[in-house]
Formats: sequence, structure tokens, C-alpha cells
Amino acid sequence: MAETSAGDSRPLPHGGEQQVKMEIAGMIHGGESPYDIIYHVAQWLERTSGEPGYASYIEEQMRAVYGLALMHVRPMEDELRDVQERLGRIREAYARPEFTEEEKKRIRFAIDLHEKNIERLKELIMRAKANGTSADFVKN
Repeated sequence: MAETSAGDSRPLPHGGEQQVKMEIAGMIHGGESPYDIIYHVAQWLERTSGEPGYASYIEEQMRAVYGLALMHVRPMEDELRDVQERLGRIREAYARPEFTEEEKKRIRFAIDLHEKNIERLKELIMRAKANGTSADFVKN
């Protein structure tokens, strides 16, 4: 008999779960980063649960905990890449003539903050690399 969810006589969807299980195994066999695997699962959970933003929340938490708190290089490098991309878009906006001087001041402030954040992330990454901090999860 097919498995059912609690209080429900309908069978649980089996195909989608099997697919994500195969994808996870394939990612592991392909040597992909544990961060990418967790994010992949979070995306699948977001789609199946109908909870928009869940995968982004998990990604932010991984970057904060494994990157900034535990000094794993990979999440910090991902964060650095995203901040650099945002800075590029902000600089493009700053160059557009339709903004008032007051708006340009606020955009310039955002540019300054992004530049400082980039330097901070670069320093943290260099320190983590020098200390040999692993990008691997350590199972307790």
C-alpha cells in the first residue's frame, strides 16, 4: 500500500522526491560543494512547500554562519561575488541622468558602503585562506 500523509488517505507524491534524491546523489558523485547541495534541496523545498523565499533565507544563513562566523571561504566568496555584482548595478544607476542630486547622494552612499563591504570580505577571505579554514562541513 502507498504511504499516506498524516490524516490523509491520498498517497504522497513519490516521483518528485525520487528525482531530488537522484539529483542529490548525482551532485555528491560529481563532487559538488555541500553548500550547493543544501541550496539545491532548499530550492526544491521552496517549490514543493509553496514558501517563497525559503531558499534565499537558507543561503543567507549559510553565508552568515559558515562564511562569516566559521570563516569558510566558499560562502564568503559567493557573498563577495554578489556584492560586486550589486555594486556594478548601483554604479550604472548612478551614471543615469534622471536622478536628482539628493538621490545621487543616497546612491553614492550605497556605493561607498558596497566598496567597504568588498574590502572587508576580501580581507576575511585572505585571512580564512591563510588560516587554512576548510570549506567542508565537519560532522560532530
